[in-house]
Amino acid sequence: MAADKETQNSLVRLLAIASSVAIIVVAYAFAFDRTDVDLEPIKDEQRRVQLIRILRGLSRPDILDFEEIETFHVVEVLTPCPAGGFEPAARDNNGPYIEMFPDCALPGSEVTVRGHNFAPNQGGPLSFIPPSAVTLKLAEVRADEDGEWEITVDLPDRPDEVVQHLRFTTKARTGDWALSETARDTWEKMVETVALAFVATTLGTIVGIPLSFLSARNLMRSVRTPLVSVALFFIGIPIGILAGRQLGRWVTSVGENIGSNALAHLGLSIAVAIAAWLALRFTVKEDDDEPATPAERTLRWAVVSAVVVGALFSVGFFGRFLFEVGSDIREPLGAFGFLGTFIRTLGDLLTTFLTFVAAVTTAVAAAVLGTKLGHFVNDKLPTGPVAVIRMISGAGAIALLAGGIGGAVQWMYELQVSSNARATTAGGLLLALTGGLLAGRLGRRWISESFGGFATAARFAISVTGIGIGLTIGILLGVSADAVMGAFGAEGTLWAPAALGAVLGVAGVVAARGHDQLPSGMAAYYSSRTLFNGIRSIEPLVMAIVFVVWVGFGPFAGALALGLHTIAGLAKLYSEQVESVMEGPIEAVAATGATKLQNIVFAVVPQIVPPYIAFTLYRWDINVRMSTIIGFAGGGGVGFLLQQNINLLQYRAASVQMLAIAVVVATLDFVSASIRAKIV
Repeated sequence: MAADKETQNSLVRLLAIASSVAIIVVAYAFAFDRTDVDLEPIKDEQRRVQLIRILRGLSRPDILDFEEIETFHVVEVLTPCPAGGFEPAARDNNGPYIEMFPDCALPGSEVTVRGHNFAPNQGGPLSFIPPSAVTLKLAEVRADEDGEWEITVDLPDRPDEVVQHLRFTTKARTGDWALSETARDTWEKMVETVALAFVATTLGTIVGIPLSFLSARNLMRSVRTPLVSVALFFIGIPIGILAGRQLGRWVTSVGENIGSNALAHLGLSIAVAIAAWLALRFTVKEDDDEPATPAERTLRWAVVSAVVVGALFSVGFFGRFLFEVGSDIREPLGAFGFLGTFIRTLGDLLTTFLTFVAAVTTAVAAAVLGTKLGHFVNDKLPTGPVAVIRMISGAGAIALLAGGIGGAVQWMYELQVSSNARATTAGGLLLALTGGLLAGRLGRRWISESFGGFATAARFAISVTGIGIGLTIGILLGVSADAVMGAFGAEGTLWAPAALGAVLGVAGVVAARGHDQLPSGMAAYYSSRTLFNGIRSIEPLVMAIVFVVWVGFGPFAGALALGLHTIAGLAKLYSEQVESVMEGPIEAVAATGATKLQNIVFAVVPQIVPPYIAFTLYRWDINVRMSTIIGFAGGGGVGFLLQQNINLLQYRAASVQMLAIAVVVATLDFVSASIRAKIV
């Protein structure tokens, strides 16, 4: 009985192995079919010759060069022979010379060419030179140890009554070894490549570090905010953007009216900065133990707002000062004129993006102010007024969000004013998101974790179903809202999404009764992670193509493309490191009553500094290699040269660029490893 069972088990194992082998064979057969595996080109002799030529070119990089003198050794040729025969001009037989036998021949016929009195092993091309002076290479010739050579060639089919020539070209070195022009160009582009990667890495690090805390689950999980605060937060953003844009334009126009006087701009910048500092110094007292009165808090907010406006003016004036100074000192600095260009570019950067910075700063300030106002309303006011404010603010926030979605769709797809796509898109997306969230919550409530993998699959199916139901209802509501708002004419497509959003906002506030504290931290976490994943899914090469259209060909486009990709990549790596820190220090600092910001500074940051440095250095190494590919799309750097040489079949020159990339990457790897060993 045991023997039968063992035999049965052996048969089962054999059947399993045979089935696995069959599946693997079928999978590879399918993969070979889809990848067009064909060995016939490998057997082609012409392809082999081309491959050998490429490998030989790549194995001899054009790094060193020397001065050479070309010497032409010529014999006269007449093809076809004239009726009376032909005798070439007399030649000097004391030095190197060539001769042809016979002296004349029919076009395309075979002739013998000999060379005499050349240096041992001296070589060069043998060419046919017609009256047009076009060089037609016939063969590559090399003399023997005695300086003699002989070769049989076919004359080209170039009949002419005029005397033509055979020419043997030799080269003699006359100077010392030096770097070739290809090597010098490669060095310049390699420096450009490293600088491009450096700019992209630093940009990604500066932006990625604060975003990493926003996308760390362990920090965001406990963040919950009252519904009123969330609604006023979203309402404050567009208000702040509009106010900040107007403020930025005002600051810019004031700076333009002052003119190009650098000292005037510098003086105004310093004066405004000092005035702002004095206002803060005498208004906000650090040693005041007594709580501030409402009047004092109002005064402080007014002073802080004025200081922010003054800071924008100071930055704008200082940017104008840098622009003018950089423009004036570029030529006097001579070889160091790039420093003047750098100062000028910094000033131009400050003034160009001042309006954008003002809009973002004001939007953040308005959003924070709205959040604080929401906390005050939620904590201080009676239940009745709070319910009314929640309803109004919720409707306004979702209306603005829906209008923003509709406006984005209108701008992207250039829809006609009669199209209901804005309303349907806004309604569909909002209700799809709402349906997915509600269905996910119901799935977690209905299906227990004890079901394991089935629970995960069932919850996912319920969430997808909720998204589909929400999308359908949202589209129907969008069509209905657009039909109602169509009576307003061209502006109906603007009001339809907002009206639908207001209805959804009221419905959401009603549905959220009993859930005053919303998981705003997790909402920020999922939003930031989704954004990072979307950016990282786009190759930097594609980004470079877009930025080349925007800023033109060159390393600046490459730096922007790599910088954007680096922000998403480093933010993800940084946030995962934050999620893996020890919880003990965080709990200890939180027990002292520290704020969320203090908890991050004193408990999280000391644990993440070494890995942050390691990730940053590693990303720089990656960006150096990626910048090579960026150059193929016009993003500057050594990749641009490499692409040109490959397209022109200049494999010796391409080999120089490939060797330079390998050397620089290896050097950076060694340097970064040394830095990590000392710091990490």
